Amino acid sequence: MGYGEPAMADALHPEPRGASALPRSFLPFGRPLRRLGAEIEACTGLALRLDRLGAPAFWTPGTAFPSARRTALLRVAPGPLLSPYDSPAAGFASLRLSFGGRPLGGSPLSPDLANALRGAGLSGFNRFPPGAAAGLFGDGVPRSLALIDPDLAASRRAATFVGRLLKAFPDERFLAAGPEGCAPAGLPEDPRLTVLADPVDPFTLFPLAARIHVASTAAACEAHLCGYPTLCTDPASGPVPADAAGSLALRFGPGVHAFDPWTRRPIPLLEAVERVAWLRERFRGNGRRVVLVGVSGWKREALDCFAAGPGGPPLHSMRAEEAVALARRHDGAVWAWATRCPETLPQLCAEAGLPFARVEDGFLRSVGLGASLKPGASIVVDDRGIYYDPRVESRLAHLLKQTVFAPDLVERAARLRAAIVARRLSKYNVGLAAPDGFPEGRRIVLVPGQVEDDASVLTGSPEVRGNLALLKVARARNPDAFLVYKPHPDVEAGFRPGAIPEIETRKLADRVVTGLSIVDLLDRVHHVETMTSLAGFEALIRGLTVATHGRPFYAGWGLTEDLAPGADRGRTLDLDALVAGALILYPLYLDPVAMKPCTPEQLLDRLSEARAQAPATALALKALPHAMMRARYALLNPILRRLRARRGVGPGR
Repeated sequence: MGYGEPAMADALHPEPRGASALPRSFLPFGRPLRRLGAEIEACTGLALRLDRLGAPAFWTPGTAFPSARRTALLRVAPGPLLSPYDSPAAGFASLRLSFGGRPLGGSPLSPDLANALRGAGLSGFNRFPPGAAAGLFGDGVPRSLALIDPDLAASRRAATFVGRLLKAFPDERFLAAGPEGCAPAGLPEDPRLTVLADPVDPFTLFPLAARIHVASTAAACEAHLCGYPTLCTDPASGPVPADAAGSLALRFGPGVHAFDPWTRRPIPLLEAVERVAWLRERFRGNGRRVVLVGVSGWKREALDCFAAGPGGPPLHSMRAEEAVALARRHDGAVWAWATRCPETLPQLCAEAGLPFARVEDGFLRSVGLGASLKPGASIVVDDRGIYYDPRVESRLAHLLKQTVFAPDLVERAARLRAAIVARRLSKYNVGLAAPDGFPEGRRIVLVPGQVEDDASVLTGSPEVRGNLALLKVARARNPDAFLVYKPHPDVEAGFRPGAIPEIETRKLADRVVTGLSIVDLLDRVHHVETMTSLAGFEALIRGLTVATHGRPFYAGWGLTEDLAPGADRGRTLDLDALVAGALILYPLYLDPVAMKPCTPEQLLDRLSEARAQAPATALALKALPHAMMRARYALLNPILRRLRARRGVGPGR
């Protein structure tokens, strides 16, 4: 499902009695505050300005309230609710603000917040892996938990906290652990102390601990939510609240502000819990550390977001042997860009017992061409094959063949399809509006050209393998139709092979269109003839008839006229079941602005925004970048292909 943006008044809460009056603006010290400026301004109603003096504002990642001083300055810290993808650059799901030593702003707590937090089991940045922690207590020796909460982990006070516990409780054994891990450096060396350096789910530790010790009263919140008592030995922290409601107020009460993780706009805390939980589950989907193979430098920022997980950020390699060695060292998984996968890599992974998958662009990708080095906002990760190669059943083909599509999923797919059509979106979202002038009263047939060395053509179209051959067979099948030929944008740009001599196209096509939006063309035609082009799928979701001369992923399900041998899948699907498999279950999506995983519905918003801002040209590419890219493909790419061939990698972009 997609997330909306509930309205929330950006009201400025009055400053607590006795604190300094709020200034007209704040002077932000440090890059984090400047990156979070919009969120802070939305919460305070005041500007962060570098061009005039104001009250100083500081970023304090360890805690929002490091001292009781009432100095007239703004302190900003990460809040208690965070997603695994949060950072100053990407935004935080919550922030904690104080001014003059007192909490600044915040909202009343929802009565449902405790149940939501308890059910989601959220703590810290939520970068810890799932699963029980019984092994940490498996020797049968009772241990108390020294909970290293996120504020404590970010400060230098963990050693003081643990040392105090060892001294005050000489008969107890302790495990020092928490959602952000516990750095062993500086901690006391004591045989009664076990330190867990890696992040761990504290909710799995609570029922196993003999006793739970916390460094501050606010840190008792998660344990209290689950019904476990805690002990705080720091007299400066005051008494631990008697119930979960008191702990919840300390942890999530005054000074805490929640934000939509993608739009970075203020939202109620309860809604932020749901969204952070979604991101946490997406993060946990990468259960092993990923080694990415064959990923070009310009794709890596986006691929790193897709592949991040509890095991850490992905590692990169270009060689099969090195990738396998890295994956074995980190107990990882290997993902290879499908068209740059070394031929030996799948077998090496199988012999090493490593999970292996191929990666390709998804079907809602970007505003701009991959060939012009525009990063994609969706990918597919296929552990069986790859969707464009019908010689091996891909994960998508398996999903479409085996899935029992629930009614709510099909309804969601119908809404998604309707939104794509209404917003006039496609894979690349390039091209100018198609002019009028198509004949009335005649059947109009679109023939979309393809890149002739594209793997989908080479592997998926056994009899018709070139654009000229496609144009000839389309004319033969539609002798009286008005035939429109559209070259592939990469071919049209001069980046990839597949151009047809003009004299040949004039014999066969009534019109050749270049630089036009595929969506505008689909609005004007009645039928599409294609090898394996995604334009066939885009025509299907707009209600057009499609004939396939190859075996694309959308053929063989009873929705297309299938002309290639072996296209039948043995099952019929309705259109929205196909959309559910191809656009919801199979791909992964990334918000290209927030740089966080998202739903397909959310990506539609970003694609619409980006298209509105793109230059009105045939390729969403200005003249100078276009010329530079043509030079790259003409001069640099032949060298790169030879280097890849030495590593056992076939042709690919």
